[in-house]
Amino acid sequence: MPKKITVEDILSDELKREMNMDTDTFAVIDDWDSVMNSVYQLPIEYAGYTNRVSEMKLLREMIDTLASADFDHVKRSESRRKQMAQFTKTLSMYYNVVFTKGKRKIGYGALIHFPKLKPDPDRSGGIVLAAKIVVEGDKPKATFERGKFSDFLVEVKPYVNLLGDLYRQTRKM
Repeated sequence: MPKKITVEDILSDELKREMNMDTDTFAVIDDWDSVMNSVYQLPIEYAGYTNRVSEMKLLREMIDTLASADFDHVKRSESRRKQMAQFTKTLSMYYNVVFTKGKRKIGYGALIHFPKLKPDPDRSGGIVLAAKIVVEGDKPKATFERGKFSDFLVEVKPYVNLLGDLYRQTRKM
């Protein structure tokens, strides 16, 4: 019987792809649209989302690492599915940051999912599924964390802006 693919599997594989690693679950996907179509086909469980986004440890780690500039290289990417007509009731965004220091790579990925959009999407609530993959030696180690929010503009957007500002600062160094 084939393994049931989860949102965590998809997020992990996308992050591994961004880190230039082989993936475990399915063939490498060339674009985020294919990944998002896979996410939309899966049921997303909401039961494990009890922490608030502001309590997420992986978010703090990303901010601290970018602020410290204690890395050799950093790469960031993002994708949003706002504009497409079939995604007017729900919305998902994906962000990732990959740090390299020597032979060590650390990748962070976050899927922000809005299950029911309000007329003003920025004021909608939703969930964040974050992944961290550390590569030292042969075997990557993945961890996941979940958070929820009730107002994207107040609870999540400041972190997105802060991470973007810190990333742009590292590009000027």
